Amino acid sequence: MAVHLSTRIPRLLCAGVVLTLLSVSGCALGTAEGAPRLLTVQPKRIDGVSLEKRSMDVDGLRISTVHPVVPGARPFSTEIRTTMAEQQTAFMTAREGDGEASLEQKAEFLAASDDVLGARITTRRANGGSEASASATTRWYDASTGEVLPWTALFRGEDAIRATAAEVARVLHEEEGVELDEQPEGLGQSAISAAPSNAAEDAPSDPVEVAAEEAWKLAAKLDGSPLEDVGFGTTGGLIVSFPGEPGEEGAGERSVALDADFTRPLLSAFGERALTAATSEEKEEKVDLGNAPSAAGPTPTLDCARVPCVALTFDDGPGKHTGRLLDDLADYSAKATFYVLGTMVEEAPDVVARAAREGHEIANHTWKHDDLTGKSGKGVAADLARTAKAIEKATGTPPRTMRPPYGAYDDTSLKHTDYPVIMWDVDTLDWMNRDTRKITKIATTETTPGSIVLFHDIHAPTIDAIPTVLRTLHEQGYHFVTVTELFGDTELEPGTIYRRRD
Repeated sequence: MAVHLSTRIPRLLCAGVVLTLLSVSGCALGTAEGAPRLLTVQPKRIDGVSLEKRSMDVDGLRISTVHPVVPGARPFSTEIRTTMAEQQTAFMTAREGDGEASLEQKAEFLAASDDVLGARITTRRANGGSEASASATTRWYDASTGEVLPWTALFRGEDAIRATAAEVARVLHEEEGVELDEQPEGLGQSAISAAPSNAAEDAPSDPVEVAAEEAWKLAAKLDGSPLEDVGFGTTGGLIVSFPGEPGEEGAGERSVALDADFTRPLLSAFGERALTAATSEEKEEKVDLGNAPSAAGPTPTLDCARVPCVALTFDDGPGKHTGRLLDDLADYSAKATFYVLGTMVEEAPDVVARAAREGHEIANHTWKHDDLTGKSGKGVAADLARTAKAIEKATGTPPRTMRPPYGAYDDTSLKHTDYPVIMWDVDTLDWMNRDTRKITKIATTETTPGSIVLFHDIHAPTIDAIPTVLRTLHEQGYHFVTVTELFGDTELEPGTIYRRRD
């Protein structure tokens, strides 16, 4: 049995304890000579994978996230990004004052095959004058069922997890001299006392299937477990990792490597498949889970049922202020939806193309802002089709939703549109008051999770309000998404009116 621990003292989030200095040298997972290393998979092995990067650096607040988007594994991609978003919301709402703060989030693949994916999400935080911290968690994906799984799915059940925790505690104590009362919460004497006797020896030889629902229930029960950051090592055994110093990449990270002979009997049927996927990472063939990205636009990868989201929408452009608006949105990696006029798209196709290129949604607001209630059914359809053609010419992507000018519609216009009809639940009245302070107040006080906020990017006072709107809502933990992303998996029906996500 091998163990690798750093000589640097890390800070642990799950307990206010610090492991003593150990004799084994090294500064990263598995770098000590002869020590098993944590297996990871290069993203390039997964066909079609992309890495989405978001960053901001405003007023002393720095946030950086990198997460994968895997074609054919949307639930997995969504889980990783949403887990990061949950952590970001918690970080923002817990921030003290306006001092310097930073959050860095990354994900790396632990395993990849045509039926299994695994990822490790690492987070490093520094919030004002409080002590910096680091943490990591893991997520898994069963492509045969399309289910996202927690770390507990690797094990046959709770007894297997308790046996593993006891073994980690024993290694730390007997082989590394770490006193039981100095081990992280969930290890030490409590882990040894709670472990079933001979769990590995008594495990049935046939693989045990563990339902996803049961795995998630167990993960909730064991929330904060020191085994949450678990993967596979080069020798086929489990590797349990612990956080390191947040200031340096990989610095102070430590891992306990367990023998394959001990851990193999404790694995579930899915755990066996995950082991195979992890240990085959050096093969040359590409992993292909199918489903190339849709030409209709980016696939949403944030679950707005779990985090507070808001869709900022801008009508009647593009205009002379739209470029400045795009700059302001970029400062926060915020995504918005632009309900554009066909005539304006023809005048400024480069601005529309830029907005689409930067991840914003371009949607249909008719050709020249005619009231659709004054048109025949054929007239409505022709107007929207002409506008859609201009949008697709400028962006390469057809629009997915529409908004009627003046918010006016009738049965005829609804019947003759091929798009979901997106209204709003927060009206800043910027077209009427042209007052930056009033616009800001409405947007920041009336927005709730799931809101769609109406602005017009043709008015300078509106654009002047946006930096404060972004800062205020971001401090409240909101995530700025497109309309399509706000609704996620909800099937939006043509001719149906939507005012917000409920």
